[in-house]
Amino acid sequence: MKTLFLISFAALAFASPAHAQPVAAQTAVSTAGLDLGTARGVRALDLRILHAASALCGTPSPADPRGRQDYDQCRADARATVAAERERLLANARSNAPVALAAGQ
Repeated sequence: MKTLFLISFAALAFASPAHAQPVAAQTAVSTAGLDLGTARGVRALDLRILHAASALCGTPSPADPRGRQDYDQCRADARATVAAERERLLANARSNAPVALAAGQ
């Protein structure tokens, strides 16, 4: 039986990369439809996490190198925030232990 897992995380999003005003943001990443016991499923989860982090952090202006740095740091921070929950999900998938996770900040 498949269990639906949700990972919620908070990150800093830059409302305007030129101004780099941090604001709290939150989203959820679902593992529905993924087989986390396979490399393909893990890659798909990582891509979902990356897309969620990118959405949280906004879009930097190509003309603003500092904004791009802030954007890259924001994505790295968001992915680091969810790393422990990601590892827990993968460990549970390897052991076939169904669990429900809800983590957030």
